[in-house]
Amino acid sequence: MYGSGKAAISLAIIAPDIDPSEIEEKVTGWSAHPSENLSPTQISLDDGGNINTGLRIYTDGSKTEKGVGAAFCVLTDVNITHRWSTRLSLINIVFQAEILALLKAMEHAVTLPTQQLTILVDNQASINSAANPKSHNSIARKIFK
Repeated sequence: MYGSGKAAISLAIIAPDIDPSEIEEKVTGWSAHPSENLSPTQISLDDGGNINTGLRIYTDGSKTEKGVGAAFCVLTDVNITHRWSTRLSLINIVFQAEILALLKAMEHAVTLPTQQLTILVDNQASINSAANPKSHNSIARKIFK
């Protein structure tokens, strides 16, 4: 079970072990022109703990003595409409799991019909990395675009 208490549900593992080098490589330069930086309405570090209606995607990454995992689930009001999870290599770190969960949530979000949605992430480091156009993390750059 992967969860932070926000949406603690059992998620089946659907992908094989992933090596850290497969999900993170260092890149340099700008991922986008500085004028295309995120606006305050696109990203917020406010606590979203009281958001419990509408379309929401909860992400989480975790590491225990049993393994490392990344997951997200989509909720429409109180119904879970989609879930995704994967197990990563034991040498992966929590940040890699968190940012991978955010990337997969973003990739899923763009497939949904156009509507307002909220992605709730409990890892400030992954949010900051994804919002930084000069991030060295290749996954963060994919999220930024």
